[in-house]
Amino acid sequence: MSDRESVYKPSKRKKRFLARAMIGLLAVSLTALWALTVSYDISREDLISFLLGTLLMFGIVLVCAALLVLLVKLPQLIISRLRGSSDDDKQP
Repeated sequence: MSDRESVYKPSKRKKRFLARAMIGLLAVSLTALWALTVSYDISREDLISFLLGTLLMFGIVLVCAALLVLLVKLPQLIISRLRGSSDDDKQP
């Protein structure tokens, strides 16, 4: 088994629990957001711009994280491939 293969496979019960937890989290967060908008008289445009800005920020963070992982892993992958190909050339 290689290092990249995962041994852990969650059970169906665990998957259902995680799905219910995620749905509950979304329900609570949407309810809290609705309560804040009602109590502070926030306009729909301000709320939409806030949500879009937050999604944009999360997207930028995800892209930066992916680029950082790529910058760290790509040289390691290139070096391991070069070492692997040089080992193959030496064997008869």
